[in-house]
Amino acid sequence: MDALIPIVAITSSIGIPAVVIIIALSLAHKKKVARYNLIEKSITSNASPEVVEQLVKSIGEEDTKKRIPPRARNLTHGTILLALGISLFAIRFFVTTPNDVAGVSIAGLILTLLAAAKFVIAFFIIKKDPEQS
Repeated sequence: MDALIPIVAITSSIGIPAVVIIIALSLAHKKKVARYNLIEKSITSNASPEVVEQLVKSIGEEDTKKRIPPRARNLTHGTILLALGISLFAIRFFVTTPNDVAGVSIAGLILTLLAAAKFVIAFFIIKKDPEQS
């Protein structure tokens, strides 16, 4: 009976994220298939060419979603990491026994350092695109 707890912990920690990913991918696939079936039905039912053209354009627009530039993405990630790091690090000031939150403080410090690395990447390593002005 004692061996059952680690087995359940390991399988659930790997299995639950895998199930969530599989469900998300299957829903996205079903959505694409439904959209293609709609286009096929509109073609076979002799719909107007404008309607079919709009449906095809909607698929093309979904595939070419606006991508976030690397600099902006790194700044966003750095800001989020900095906020998490500072909040985790600040927990130690609100807890009366600092020994209990040493791990949380270290995790906050690590997140803050990761944020600093993201900011360095955004400001010094990634060149600014001339199109972004």
